[in-house]
Amino acid sequence: MAYLTVFERKLDQLFLDRTFNLRCMLGLKKRGPKPQITRKKINKAIEDLQGLASRILASGLAKKEFEENAGPKKGRKITGRGWKPQKEKFDRWFNKEFPNQDELVYVFWNKDKCLYVGRTGNGGSRPSSHFNRKDIPKITRIDIYPAKSKVYTPKLECLAVHHFEPRANAYKPSEKKWTKKCPLCAIHKQITAELRKIFRMK
Repeated sequence: MAYLTVFERKLDQLFLDRTFNLRCMLGLKKRGPKPQITRKKINKAIEDLQGLASRILASGLAKKEFEENAGPKKGRKITGRGWKPQKEKFDRWFNKEFPNQDELVYVFWNKDKCLYVGRTGNGGSRPSSHFNRKDIPKITRIDIYPAKSKVYTPKLECLAVHHFEPRANAYKPSEKKWTKKCPLCAIHKQITAELRKIFRMK
């Protein structure tokens, strides 16, 4: 089922539950078991709707914004047994291809599954520094995208997280006052604000 359809159904059901008493008063609903509407239930529903919104935007706006802000991609298959030989091979290629290693966003893959998104430069680290992480399983490929400039790197990293939906990214990429802001994060804030306004509880 399409994420947009699921989003709409969950939103409609939450609204029906929230307006149960009003509809009963007007005879639009036969009295029966009253849905339990608690702050915990509202927060959980909003969290679920946020997750669905992320997936809806991932292949649309997030993809478009990422492609507009990323430079030409360079990819490298990861070969060798054990993370140390893999790291040595990758570092030789990486140092040759990217002698100036700032303003880069990298994406780890296991076949067609995105594992992790990171960046180099201020607030970031080299891709190979993650090779021995237990929460990132077998890496088969790393794609590297240059950002337009230093101020765009956090934005590009954030867009990559929205677009590729990595498994191991549990935090929002750090940014400074002078860096470009992620448009997807702004939309998510608006969605959350609208949902909380609609389903506000005393």
